[in-house]
Amino acid sequence: MYQKLRAWAKGRGKGSINKDKYWRTAGDQNWCFSTEDGLTLRTHSETPIIRHIKVKGEVSPYNGDWKYWCKRKGEYPETPTRVAKLMKRQKGKCPHCGLYFTDTDIVEVDHIVPKNLGGKDTYDNLQLLHKHCHDTKTASDGSLHKSRNEKV
Repeated sequence: MYQKLRAWAKGRGKGSINKDKYWRTAGDQNWCFSTEDGLTLRTHSETPIIRHIKVKGEVSPYNGDWKYWCKRKGEYPETPTRVAKLMKRQKGKCPHCGLYFTDTDIVEVDHIVPKNLGGKDTYDNLQLLHKHCHDTKTASDGSLHKSRNEKV
């Protein structure tokens, strides 16, 4: 990394490097690449190590163990936090139809009591549903109708 920064600084300085402009002493570190505002480039040792979770021995997405894969999906880094929490809380099952979520399902976050009927946007009032289950529930729970307070 140092060699790349040095080459970059040399290109900016038209062949010469102004050491005091780019490298400073920050805390107990000498030759620390930093700005005048005190922002410093993190070192490799300051980067946290994040371990991945290995897949169990003979488990496959095709063997029907949806409970295992739903739990893993809840721990997958690209899964939104809200979806992961709901997935874990529901143990991988859709409360509307009772089936496990699969990796090909489209899932949606639903308000148990619709917001326009006084429901809050809290985890106690949220559930994860299949898209088709969400459509069915929304059609029957009255959330498609405007409340009395809303203007038409």
